[in-house]
Amino acid sequence: MTSTGMAQYARLWRVSGAPLLLTGGVVARLGQGVTVLAWLLLVKETTGGFSEAGLVGASISLATAATAPVAGRLADRFGPGRVLPLYGTAYAALQLLLLVAVLARMPLVLLCALAALSGAAFPAISPALRAAWTTLTNEESGRSGLRQTAMAAESTLFEVVFVVGPLIFSGFMLLGTPLGDVFGTEAATAGPAAALAFASLCTGVGTYGVARGRAMRALPAGGSAPTRGIGPLREPALRMLLLCAAGIAFSFGGAPVAIAAYAKEHDGAAAEGVTGVLIAVWSIGSAAAGLWYGSRTFAGPLARRFLVLLAALAAGYAAWALMPNSYALGALLLVSGAVIAPALTVEAELVSKTVPEPMLNEAYTWLTTVNLSMAALGSAITGVVVDRPGGPVWGFLAAAAATAVAAAVAAVGRLESVAPATGGIPEKATS
Repeated sequence: MTSTGMAQYARLWRVSGAPLLLTGGVVARLGQGVTVLAWLLLVKETTGGFSEAGLVGASISLATAATAPVAGRLADRFGPGRVLPLYGTAYAALQLLLLVAVLARMPLVLLCALAALSGAAFPAISPALRAAWTTLTNEESGRSGLRQTAMAAESTLFEVVFVVGPLIFSGFMLLGTPLGDVFGTEAATAGPAAALAFASLCTGVGTYGVARGRAMRALPAGGSAPTRGIGPLREPALRMLLLCAAGIAFSFGGAPVAIAAYAKEHDGAAAEGVTGVLIAVWSIGSAAAGLWYGSRTFAGPLARRFLVLLAALAAGYAAWALMPNSYALGALLLVSGAVIAPALTVEAELVSKTVPEPMLNEAYTWLTTVNLSMAALGSAITGVVVDRPGGPVWGFLAAAAATAVAAAVAAVGRLESVAPATGGIPEKATS
């Protein structure tokens, strides 16, 4: 990174309230890198089956996908500083209640109901952070040149969550035996349970801290003109962007499944460890490229840049199918992963140019809905594909095809709206 790049991040850090948005955002979302695997292993351990564990996990994700836009509209209407703490507290409490129910071996239908309730209460922290950065870097603020850096930092830190989160989970698994001795339970139960309690605490406390910080509390609420009807979905450009996001999310859901199948085919008994390393390398490549991208200035339309990045992502997936072993795949994952954070950064920037500021939280939560639902679909379909002969290769090609469709939509659709972004915060109010 050049000194100019470092200066960009230094300028971003000096924005009043920015340090809490950056660091608190990591804490608030750290649990997301822990909970999926922790629930899978804990529910499997207490019920005896992966199918039951899958149902509980799916109940959480699908409920979040279905209700995220409601949370976004409430944040736009009343302000994220007031709405997010309520969601964060409710989510943490319901996750702990679900934990108690799982440990007590309650009926599956009750577990799924509690899981769905906790998913519906999941705080829309990522959409709120992106909406905050959009407002803090609008034309009125005098910091419009920092928007790319802010969105790149946001995308990169989100990648870090999924590198650090599994490491934290592994640490709790290593502590499973002493924790089991203390609480009189088996190590395979104590480890995931402790990890889930930790994740709930991170989400609740982190969300409250970010929401009550200076930057988030200073954001204007849209109380004088509440959003009605389909809200930001009225914007054709946003609808096109969501179609692109659907293809990307499908690939993100399916690719880890295909990587796991590849490792099983090539590495045998070491497959689980190899899978974790390969996915971590993929994320590291993305995070490093995200930092680099945010330090640079690019010319040309965002939509064209998005198209190029999507095409490169699709080509990377297709190239995975040619790799002869896990070492070669790992090297390619590091390189092809470098497309991800820049692509997600541009996607976030395009949303910021598509809808007015009073609808930003809801607009970004529609991305959450699409990402969760399509990632689940991609995971399910790829799971079926990889069970067939030559499965890993076809799984990689399915991810490539989904991303190629997203690129085709980006090529023919209009991704930038002429709608003005209004309601920003002047620089003197925040720095």
